[in-house]
Amino acid sequence: MKLVHKNDYRLYKAGDARFPHETYILCCDAASDILYNPQMAGKRLQDRMEKVAEAFVDAAGDLALDGKTLSQITEVVFLSGGLFYQLNHGFKKRYGQALPQCFLGIKRQRVEGSEGGFTAVSTYENFESLPDKATVIIGDTIATGATLQKGIQYVLDGFAERGYSIENLVVCSLACSTDGAMILKGIESRMQRDFPGAKAILIVAEEFFHLMPDGTDLRFLYPDAVMPDETRKRIADRYGEYLGKEMKCAVFDWGTRCKNPIAHYREFLSFAKDMKGRKLDAKSRGIIDRMEKEAERTLAELKRPLR
Repeated sequence: MKLVHKNDYRLYKAGDARFPHETYILCCDAASDILYNPQMAGKRLQDRMEKVAEAFVDAAGDLALDGKTLSQITEVVFLSGGLFYQLNHGFKKRYGQALPQCFLGIKRQRVEGSEGGFTAVSTYENFESLPDKATVIIGDTIATGATLQKGIQYVLDGFAERGYSIENLVVCSLACSTDGAMILKGIESRMQRDFPGAKAILIVAEEFFHLMPDGTDLRFLYPDAVMPDETRKRIADRYGEYLGKEMKCAVFDWGTRCKNPIAHYREFLSFAKDMKGRKLDAKSRGIIDRMEKEAERTLAELKRPLR
């Protein structure tokens, strides 16, 4: 784990042969606020994501975007979760230009009869802004990697159908599993086969998470999680050993958390109630109590008439 950037955020290059060659872990205050405050949703969450997007795009700029023309760059937005990565905001902040965008409606579906098995299907696509000799940037929360794998397949097929080429694929993830990173390694191999010289760049926040058997929950402190020392210390300080393993998920349901905060608060409060029924150590109980009270207070505010 090599520190390659240190300023308003820290960027570490992860030297893991299972991951794409250009794989990085980004640490910043805004990402930490989101990942260690799962009770946060709605506007407060979206405001923090603007700051995360600024860091993602700044890192992507140094790694792939700088020197390209606007006609060579596009964001592929996976609907609906990708909308809330706010990469266009980050791009405008750094470059003073709107980021060209393509849209792909893609939904993952559970594989019947499996535990944690998912596939994904496309329901809508608009690739009008797909350029030749492209640098593509995608924001996605990655658990099994099914959505990412299928989504990128559609994008690469779009290049092939048009006779276009791709030079760089930059994937930014607030929460990515180790499984997801390995999926992208396979995608990188396909890209290099079909588009010689193309490279994949993966930038994730805080760590590569452990994926639970349900194929959804991303957990912090498990043996297969990959993280820099500062993340491990932050987990110990913020959560402790017990919640570092037992907090339901680093992000809960990303789409619900962003676009339906009332439903997210209710889900979180149900989780908090379940946790308080367990035998918790004093640190864990204090953290859950604080989060529960904040979620209850915010939920009450959201039920008041608008003025």
